[in-house]
Amino acid sequence: MSSEHHFEPSPAQVAEMQDALFSLRDGLMRLKMSLLELAEMTDEGGQRAAAAETQALLQRLRA
Repeated sequence: MSSEHHFEPSPAQVAEMQDALFSLRDGLMRLKMSLLELAEMTDEGGQRAAAAETQALLQRLRA
């Protein structure tokens, strides 16, 4: 016999999770901008690599 656990977060927990996700998103966007700025200061190969890594990171987060 299997027992299923259903978790229903409270409105406060949902708000806390949303705040954490927005904070994470903001931090990742700052990281993206920093990586792009760094890439501009380096060679073109580094710029392409940083842009590709940034896009890959954002793709994984959107999935």
